[in-house]
Amino acid sequence: MSYHSELEEIVTRRLEDSLKGTSLEIRLHDRWEVSKVRRYFDIVIYKNIHPLAVIEVKGTPFLADAIQQLRSALALTNARFGIATDGETFYLYDRNEKDLVFKVVPYDEIISRLTNPEKIRSIEEVKYEIHNIIIQAANAHLQDNSEFISFLNNKGFINKIIFNDASNTYRFYDDITGINSIENQFFNKMFGEFEATQICRYTSLKTIFDMLNFLSFRMSGLVGMNDKSEVNYVDSYLSKDSDMLSVEKPLTKEHHSTITALNKRYITSCSNIERMDDLTLWRLYSDDAKGVCLIFDVKKSNLNQYVLLQKVKYADADGKHKELDFLKNIQKEVESRTGFKFEFRKLSHWKHFFKAHDYKVEEEVRLLIIDNDALDKIKTDWVMTYSHSIFNPIIDFRLNSKSFPIHLSKILLGPKCPEQESNFVQIQEMIRRKKRETEIEGDSLKLDKLKVEFSKIKHYR
Repeated sequence: MSYHSELEEIVTRRLEDSLKGTSLEIRLHDRWEVSKVRRYFDIVIYKNIHPLAVIEVKGTPFLADAIQQLRSALALTNARFGIATDGETFYLYDRNEKDLVFKVVPYDEIISRLTNPEKIRSIEEVKYEIHNIIIQAANAHLQDNSEFISFLNNKGFINKIIFNDASNTYRFYDDITGINSIENQFFNKMFGEFEATQICRYTSLKTIFDMLNFLSFRMSGLVGMNDKSEVNYVDSYLSKDSDMLSVEKPLTKEHHSTITALNKRYITSCSNIERMDDLTLWRLYSDDAKGVCLIFDVKKSNLNQYVLLQKVKYADADGKHKELDFLKNIQKEVESRTGFKFEFRKLSHWKHFFKAHDYKVEEEVRLLIIDNDALDKIKTDWVMTYSHSIFNPIIDFRLNSKSFPIHLSKILLGPKCPEQESNFVQIQEMIRRKKRETEIEGDSLKLDKLKVEFSKIKHYR
């Protein structure tokens, strides 16, 4: 065993003896991985599921390095305390102290601070400051969104800002579930009201066959969208040119209840109706134009606290994303002025509605559904995603059911659809048979209004 490893073991055993009988848990060589960042910390002390303190153990000549490492460690783990030690001298950093510096503190005081932390500075004083930070950031980055700024200026908004002692973060207090929660309203109003009455979706011939054959609409769980090139876009943007290394904890550090809630979120990608019968999208998302473009009517009355339809926000040609700059501004200023982060807990959902400028041609619209008993759900199941081999839940809804937010109204056959004329006739016949079957069952899915047409693009072969 190296001297460094032996020193870590000694400090760990000493802490275990001192903290015996408390609710605190000590983990040696704790591993964290978020986005492209992978870190191992010498010792992390947890209070329930949340990191309370990160400890770096170094020999005397290297304590300065340990202190520097701890600053980034606290940004990643969001722990309240940072402790650097050579086993004899202890340097403590408490994010609740205004000077925010490492101080030499006796070991007994270290234990006292860990087991009985001082209360956070008055939230009543701080929340007004945080509210002003949010308003100033909105005026700086989103001045053209008057409805959103009006929402932020509402007198009741300030009372939704709280401090969570467990996670050491400022956040919004949500006493309402689903899309109507204050944080989801915050994001929804930042994006703006969704006005379109139709959307379209490019997909394969096999997908529309299954959709008609089983009269179902399948959606995939959010976790399965962890395509590193897309999901990490928001993480990377918010941490760029910043000491903030992450915007959310890795899944391995989340409580199982959080994982359960996340796996009840399902998402589907569509496009603005203006992109219907678009050659670029045919080539990209419909098996090189061998598939179909599906047109859906939007049933706005079925958009509710569990169902969200929203346009994706893209960066501009220079790579600037004003909405993300707004969030970044808030997080930077709150942490700078208070010592603690402002946590957007719903960002794990909303980050799927932000993309780089390179994808703007898609004009993407995404449907997000939180699994609940109000929708006409057929079943839930599990699959392994094809592209990234992630175990992921799927959910099947009844096609065109009364409660579903989008209804299939037209099927366009792609320019390179195989046996185009035969499939045109056979799909129409399939729809007629399915219509009769559903009528016998007493189920009206409005299949008689479902049209089948050819793409007007003739030159792509």
